Amino acid sequence: MNTIGVRAAAFVASLALAGPAAAQAITMNGVARSVSLMRDMAAYCPDVIPAEAQKFADAFLAVGRESYGQAQFDAELAAELPRREQEVRAAGAQAWCATQRANQLGLGNTQIFRSP
Repeated sequence: MNTIGVRAAAFVASLALAGPAAAQAITMNGVARSVSLMRDMAAYCPDVIPAEAQKFADAFLAVGRESYGQAQFDAELAAELPRREQEVRAAGAQAWCATQRANQLGLGNTQIFRSP
């Protein structure tokens, strides 16, 4: 696994340990949600550096495919992407981005932002 993949795996672990999620295990759906989160942050949030967020999305994708098998993970991701799109639409992109920024900064993930 390359260094981005290792960082993504560590980041997934940190997500699993954040707040109320501490009691939850890392799941295939959780990794798929990480991919969709980074993809949509790159697409909708103007303060995000798209290439940096995409590196995380690509790493999460690689981790998911390696951990769960490509076909199974891709099917999970295909189901997740429309769910995330609906989440963004329901909240409105500006509000959704503000929430995601706060969440990411709370986790220490500053590198995806133009100015943390």
